[in-house]
Amino acid sequence: MDTPKHWKDLINRFFNRLRWRLTLSFTLVTLGAILMAAWWFFLAFNLYLSRFLPDIFANELIGEFLMTAIRLAGPALLVLIIPAVLVGTLFGFLTARWLENRLDHLRETTNAWADGNFKPRIHDPAQDEIARFGRQLNQMASELETLLMTRQQLAAMEERNQLARDLHDSVKQNLAAAILQISAARNLIETRPDDAKLALHQAENLALQSQQELTNVILELRPAALHEKDLTAALKDYLQQWQQQNHLAIEFSHSENLKLSFSQELTLFRIVQEALANVSRHSGATQVNVALWGDSREVILAVQDNGRGFDPHGLNSPGFGLKSMQDRLEEIGGRLEIESSPGQGTRLSAHLPLRFEPRNEVNRHE
Repeated sequence: MDTPKHWKDLINRFFNRLRWRLTLSFTLVTLGAILMAAWWFFLAFNLYLSRFLPDIFANELIGEFLMTAIRLAGPALLVLIIPAVLVGTLFGFLTARWLENRLDHLRETTNAWADGNFKPRIHDPAQDEIARFGRQLNQMASELETLLMTRQQLAAMEERNQLARDLHDSVKQNLAAAILQISAARNLIETRPDDAKLALHQAENLALQSQQELTNVILELRPAALHEKDLTAALKDYLQQWQQQNHLAIEFSHSENLKLSFSQELTLFRIVQEALANVSRHSGATQVNVALWGDSREVILAVQDNGRGFDPHGLNSPGFGLKSMQDRLEEIGGRLEIESSPGQGTRLSAHLPLRFEPRNEVNRHE
């Protein structure tokens, strides 16, 4: 899927080409009209000579006649052609300018749509092809806005369902186990105090695990940093917090001057969250490397750990949040690559096609 910037470039190139073609067309039409008028005037003058000055017409048919005709008709031709040229040029300029203003309105409105702002609409009271095209674009924008809102609602529902599953699999189970341990401690407090203390200690550990899980969930629900920072700065803060919460070594390398839309940044941020959640829950890793870089064709996000790994071909269906990451990337034209084997760790690579400025030197933050 193309980026909004790419769509804006396509729109601008289209309208620029259309403007020049229209300007050239009206200029050629104006010149053609002038030449046609001059030709018909010449024919009329020739007919006049043949009828009222037959001697001149009969004797000067070729070169001398043309020179005589030009000498006799020269002042009249200038009087006719110069105003015709001025009027035709002015008409062509005003018509081309009128069309340029209408096309500029179309371009500004469609550029706003490419930026995600669907409030502007094309207003063109004319009844020609451009106006009909504008009305069709308005209808398309309304349908696209509805489609995007529906997709956002579905994505929000999917995230809520994922959150519910995470809370059920972690916090709810831990709290249920803690309740059982507390109940056992209450029954053993008088007869077997040592066992009661052990049960309370286990309940305390379960409560701490639940607290940690809730902290991780809250951390995952806070991509608001993207509204205030770019993706690189937001990832730095998130990775630092994640490292403190999970007590794992993490390294972050990145390119400079990556040009991403907010939706692309949000997708990559969510993929990092999901990948690190998999690391903390399933991998047993002690070291994690996160890298973000790009070239003239795409940006690549890689998350690699030294954990226990798994066999990607042995999965009956994508698990560990892999399906969620794949769906997120496919929505913006990207793809997910998985490299893993038992005992060799896991590497997830998200490839996202886009255009951006050349990267500078890679920075590393331990």
